[in-house]
Amino acid sequence: MTTDELLQRWSDGSITSDELRELTAKLAEPVHQSALLDDWLLESRLPNVLPGAAVAGLRESEMNPITTRTDSPRAKPWTNWLSWRPLTAAAAGILLGMFCTSVVFGYVVQRAGAVKKMPLAVFDPGLEDENQTLDDGLPERIGRWGMDAASVVTAEGHVKPLQGQRMMRLEPIPREKNVKNLASRVYQVLDLRFLSMQDISNDAEVQVSASFCATNSDVSSRYLIRALALDEVPEEAMNEFWSKTESAGVVSESQRFDTKPGARGWHTFSLKLRLPPESKTLVFILGAVPPEDSSKEASIHYLDEVQVSLLTPESTLP
Repeated sequence: MTTDELLQRWSDGSITSDELRELTAKLAEPVHQSALLDDWLLESRLPNVLPGAAVAGLRESEMNPITTRTDSPRAKPWTNWLSWRPLTAAAAGILLGMFCTSVVFGYVVQRAGAVKKMPLAVFDPGLEDENQTLDDGLPERIGRWGMDAASVVTAEGHVKPLQGQRMMRLEPIPREKNVKNLASRVYQVLDLRFLSMQDISNDAEVQVSASFCATNSDVSSRYLIRALALDEVPEEAMNEFWSKTESAGVVSESQRFDTKPGARGWHTFSLKLRLPPESKTLVFILGAVPPEDSSKEASIHYLDEVQVSLLTPESTLP
């Protein structure tokens, strides 16, 4: 694969780890560095409107206006070349950073999402504890599940747990019930005080993943994942929790995920939340949202295999 093709894959986020290593090796070679910097120097001096002619590279020693040539082996049609201008400029910026820091393509490694993933302890993530007590609403303490309308069950009908013997059954909340949110939700609170400042860098994130399944896959289902990080210890954070969710000391992220009609089986979704270094408590919420069309009957949904991980960019680690 050519350098241009690899840079394009890096730019659109589709580059693989093997391709990233290949690109890193290519950009470490002087011949590729020289070619990219030539293109960047040329781009930086181009007017906004160019003649419809091929444009050749500018020699490093040339300081006079650009010379147009059509016989150069590196010449490209104007329309095709123009589409690469931002890409070669970005690549040249990367190379300049390499020269200044002596780090071989570290920026590309960050762009490709190379991270250290550390699992965080979730209470009963597979829902295998048949004797646990589910708190009504937000759990009263860490090490418990809270719920709106849910229960731990074994296989029911055609729905079997994704792993193990049990899963969480999320009951539809009747529309006539006078509540602010009709989503059937479960909750858990995690204590983050065991994490050191080294663990939680300025670029750290928490990833919350969960798997859902619906009894009726003929219609679209919508699921919710929300995560909140607080700078209070769990005992304080859970006191009047809902009144704090919009305060300055709370970082929150929420996302909804839809399945397509006919998509059967289990579906896994995940959400990422920036984690401030001063975070002491994490609250995550998982739920099934009723159809927007009130004429459609809400399905029973199931939840299984919940995971929470701390993501830290490798470039920030010692």
